[in-house]
Amino acid sequence: MTSRTAVAIGRLPAVLGAQRPKQVNLCSLHGAFGNGLSRPKCSRGPFLIRQLSASSPCHGSCRKGRRTVSAAAVVEEANKPSSNGKAAGKEVISSVRFDAGLNVSVSKAPGGYEVDIMAETPKAMMMHWAINDWNLSPESCRPEGTQQIDDKAVQTPFKDGKSIHLTFPEDNCPSRVVWVLKELEPENWIHNGGTDFAVQLKPPSAADVLGKVLTAEGTYSHWSLFNRFILANEILDAADSAGAEGMSFFFVWMRLSSMKQLDWYRNSSYQSKDIAHVQKTTTQRIADKARSSADPQCRFFARLAVAGLPRGGGDGDAIRHGILNIMRENGIKEGHRPGIECHFLEAWHQKLHTNTTPEDITVCEAYIAFLESGDIGTYSRVLWENGGISRADMADKWDRKIPADPMHLPHLIGPMKHYLWILKTTHGGADMDTCLEMAKGGLDGDLQWQLYDILKNRNEWWVPGKLVDLRQRLEPYWRAEGASRDVLLLDVALDNYFRLCIERTDKSSLSGDDLLEMVGLVLRNACIAAESQDFGQCLAYWEKVKGAERWGPEWSLRALAAAQRVQLSLSAFADNIYNLVQPHAESFKEACKLDPKYITNFGEEVVRGQPVFVLSILLQKLEPMLREAAGVAPWQIVSQAEASGEVAVQELADIQGQTFDSPRVLVSNQIGGMEDIPENVTAVLTHSPTDVLSHVAIRARSQGVLLATCFDEAALGNIKQLEGKNVRLDVDATGAVTATESAAASATDGAVPKSGTKLPALKIPKPQKASAWALKESDFGPGLVGGKSGNLATLRGKLPASIAVPASLALPFGTFERVLKDDVNAEAAAAVAKLQKQLSSAKGIPPALVELRQTVATQLQPPTGFQQELASQAEEGGLISPGDWSEGSEKWTHAWSAICQVWASKWNDRAWLSRKARGVADADLFMACLLQQVVPAQYAFVVHTANPISKQKGETFGEVVMGMGEALVGNYPGRALSFSAAPGQQAGVKLISLPSKRLGLFTAAARTIIARSDSNGEDLEAFAGAGLYDSIPFPSLREQPVDYASDELLWDSAFQQEILQGLVDLGKAVEEAFDGVPQDIEGVYSKGSFTVVQSRPQVL
Repeated sequence: MTSRTAVAIGRLPAVLGAQRPKQVNLCSLHGAFGNGLSRPKCSRGPFLIRQLSASSPCHGSCRKGRRTVSAAAVVEEANKPSSNGKAAGKEVISSVRFDAGLNVSVSKAPGGYEVDIMAETPKAMMMHWAINDWNLSPESCRPEGTQQIDDKAVQTPFKDGKSIHLTFPEDNCPSRVVWVLKELEPENWIHNGGTDFAVQLKPPSAADVLGKVLTAEGTYSHWSLFNRFILANEILDAADSAGAEGMSFFFVWMRLSSMKQLDWYRNSSYQSKDIAHVQKTTTQRIADKARSSADPQCRFFARLAVAGLPRGGGDGDAIRHGILNIMRENGIKEGHRPGIECHFLEAWHQKLHTNTTPEDITVCEAYIAFLESGDIGTYSRVLWENGGISRADMADKWDRKIPADPMHLPHLIGPMKHYLWILKTTHGGADMDTCLEMAKGGLDGDLQWQLYDILKNRNEWWVPGKLVDLRQRLEPYWRAEGASRDVLLLDVALDNYFRLCIERTDKSSLSGDDLLEMVGLVLRNACIAAESQDFGQCLAYWEKVKGAERWGPEWSLRALAAAQRVQLSLSAFADNIYNLVQPHAESFKEACKLDPKYITNFGEEVVRGQPVFVLSILLQKLEPMLREAAGVAPWQIVSQAEASGEVAVQELADIQGQTFDSPRVLVSNQIGGMEDIPENVTAVLTHSPTDVLSHVAIRARSQGVLLATCFDEAALGNIKQLEGKNVRLDVDATGAVTATESAAASATDGAVPKSGTKLPALKIPKPQKASAWALKESDFGPGLVGGKSGNLATLRGKLPASIAVPASLALPFGTFERVLKDDVNAEAAAAVAKLQKQLSSAKGIPPALVELRQTVATQLQPPTGFQQELASQAEEGGLISPGDWSEGSEKWTHAWSAICQVWASKWNDRAWLSRKARGVADADLFMACLLQQVVPAQYAFVVHTANPISKQKGETFGEVVMGMGEALVGNYPGRALSFSAAPGQQAGVKLISLPSKRLGLFTAAARTIIARSDSNGEDLEAFAGAGLYDSIPFPSLREQPVDYASDELLWDSAFQQEILQGLVDLGKAVEEAFDGVPQDIEGVYSKGSFTVVQSRPQVL
């Protein structure tokens, strides 16, 4: 529920100026900025200047300010369940209380939307309303008694003076309803704090929100900070309804304003009390969004916006009168009044009357510093340090220029310090001292005392921990319905000061235990307002790790995994912020011609400004300590090979399709997991944790490429510094990679290792023709289906009863080609043939690949009889329930789409590049499609029955992740649980690493099927082809952060050993089923049993 400020229309007829081209005043801010205005025609119309004044006369039941909330009721109020819910077939979308005494709810009902407006005090009153941007509502949606006023708006009386009920059909529902109120006795117009009342029905597009703001900021000739806040009030609800995209834009807008990159005054003036009131209204409403928005990301960005805004309110007239009183009471000349002639005070006084802004706080601070020191240099320094203001800008660039320097009048020090307080009560933002003074009235006595104690002892060592405790106590206050903006601003100020305390701590003097505690404290602090389930899971995990006996090898391994999990969550948090805000900043740069130097690093600066960012510094200090205690080397060798060549610092993803004439040692910051390794790349070194059994790791080993992850930034940095030089890489006994400068050599030079050089041509088997559209498992035969399908059929009946194989059927080789040749797909077939011709002479990654994939994935239709045969086979095999794949059904649509996407993956970039490198023609590659039942996984695993690094047969190596296996084979960021078991190993299974992946993949429906690629060019004895082609689950798997704090695989050592030993035994059983050939096995564990979903010969 949101409480908003509404102020009655004043009596003075002074309008904010005539309309001009590309100008926004109060009139033009109505609806779509003056497009099609529909306003009551009366002398006391809604856009009189006095309507924005907190001191304007109010009539009837119009209220000033916000309702108060007692401290005793805050916690109870904050914990009340939301009123949103379902009743009588209706779902409440939003419920809003306006300070004008209106309660408004929007509901989704069967067939449409309903809006209920209830007046708290019955009175003779009309609702003057329209839809969207003041467009005329359809006649069918107007309640009884409604009268059309003009071509834009209608007026509807309140039934019995109490209520109005509006209904809109779903197929013709507006985005929003906008209105003002007209009291009849006496006549009086009521608005919502200077803007229209409005409620959203359907979310607007983010583009609509962006376009309105960018047009105003970039093109209007008359514009100011005052106009900006009016517009902010106008579009705030729409920005919230547009979701994270809309509210992140709103934040960027407000931040650029606070940075003074957007004009604060452009041919526009206003009074101090008006800016005070609109700032108060804007900040309060954004604070309400930070508390009550339905979207956590919207709450987060609203909080960020509030952090940079002036608080507003206070006594706006005191700004104007205060400077006059100071001048009069202290003998300063003002107008024709005689006195000391100070041109600075005269000019500043004029600005304060017509354009007061937060800059005036800085001017006052600098002026006081000058009065105390008598040094004009001090005045200049404080101007710049506190507000980035230069005396030259004040003299030449401000609309209300201040060209003169101040006179030294020390007797004004006392009056100016009081005046600074007046300015701060209106323009001050998240200043800790000011905020506490403003917020204390709504806090309980003990909390007040504790906060004042912090201020008195702010430099003591114990302050950071106390700040977090008090912020946790403060949270129910600012989250309570009706909470004042001052409480939220106080929390923002405390949060910022917490960061300052952590940053100024000497990290080099901290022990490992100190760092552990400090990481936990920063996580606790972040969880108060970050709106992040992810950080909550990290905190629970960290606290559990921290509470155990510390610094033994097993504990250190677990703590290291927890630290990596926290780092990944921090990275995801930062990336999300950056990716949302940076494009909006670029939009403002283009629309408003902003200086690029303020925009280029805008997103990065926002990220670095988050208090939680200090985690990165703490973890950099802590991780080496944990690695040493766990006995873990700073290097992880994923694929071992001899390597040398010229050092190149590039992302692997950026060189897809390239070839090199001489050997290269590639240093990449990130590896996504699905990239191909180009010819003549002999080594890939990276910061990214890389799963040993991921697709990219398997490709590296099959190509003889050294692939290694370095967790020591300095060590990898030393190799980066050799960019452009030729080096030889060696792996020592500890697993560390060292680089030694060497002479250059060509790829054919005998002194150069064979790793990474041109691969031999690959011969792939030719398929047999099949007459059926679909084959059941008993019909899987050589030449009809690929290795995935054939190997699963082999396993059926050869494994112990405790190991399952999922139900499946296959679309055999040649099915795609038959579908493409069918008459129903003649147009798509012609497009495919044309695009394939373009590939024959292409270099790099040709654009035709994208078009081929799109054509095959979206343009094909199933031939006659295809759907019926496939559905019948799937029902018979137990994959689906009867009728699931009936023609035209949603489930059949998903199935057909998944099959087509598998076929389309024949032209994936990585697959096409791989075939080109191995001399395989497109026409020789045939794609069968295995349709397989998905077993919902508690854990997924990959097991190699021969160690993939040492090549030792009989030594099992495995990796395990929470959820489905795509997070493992796709190399999602973070480590998997990894283990090994050598023949005759006495100590049982050896644990190598614990999981740290942030995300897991989980089934979204009770019955999920996966369409798996099964070509004749993968799962071969000499070529795995891992991950070249796509597998598509339907419905799609859902990503979610993994909660390690409660997972028994990490905390129950007996269960852990049971699972890992079970995987070792499973590997042996599968290997025996294939006559002792080492196997690469994928599968899942669920409800106490294992299931093998794939097995192929392991390429050593």
